[in-house]
Amino acid sequence: VPYNTTIYKRMQEEGKLAAPVADWETKRRWVKEAFAELEANGYTISSGYTAVKNPDKTKFIYRDALWGGADLVGLGVASFSHVQGVHYQNLTEIDDYTRAVEAGEMPVKRAFRTSEEERMIREFILQMKLGHVDSAYFREKFGVNILERFVDQLEELTEEGLLEVAGGSIVLNRDGLLCVDNLLHDFFLEHHKTDRIV
Repeated sequence: VPYNTTIYKRMQEEGKLAAPVADWETKRRWVKEAFAELEANGYTISSGYTAVKNPDKTKFIYRDALWGGADLVGLGVASFSHVQGVHYQNLTEIDDYTRAVEAGEMPVKRAFRTSEEERMIREFILQMKLGHVDSAYFREKFGVNILERFVDQLEELTEEGLLEVAGGSIVLNRDGLLCVDNLLHDFFLEHHKTDRIV
């Protein structure tokens, strides 16, 4: 909790170490209720995080391009970038970041060149956040049948009642969409399972 907030000051006064914030179950319930209210008022849920009044007119160009593999240059402290297959993160401390920028240096903390498989998994994970993934896209772009590649993970999530696989598409239901970030880790390569690569 940031030190300059009312919550932090109250925690200090009361000698508490844990912030009084909602647990994940409560947060998911709130989002589910908000999505239902938005839908009742004519909105369409377009991802685990967004709703639009008219999906034919309103597009999330940045999100859709990025989640479809477009390059992104992140500016600012701790920003993530993905440019021409290189995934990198900027310096995470403001003083270090500022010194590097003022010296005319790239403020990069860590970087690695991704493989074709890592790029495919990255796009798959990001597109799962939309709530639907078309397997034909991955077959055409990467030459991979994601329904076969991820058969075990998809079967498990289907059994848990979080998604369906039909007609070459993966479709998350509302419960799956509300916890999508928790589902993605199982699709990572084994050596990335402790990393956050998205």
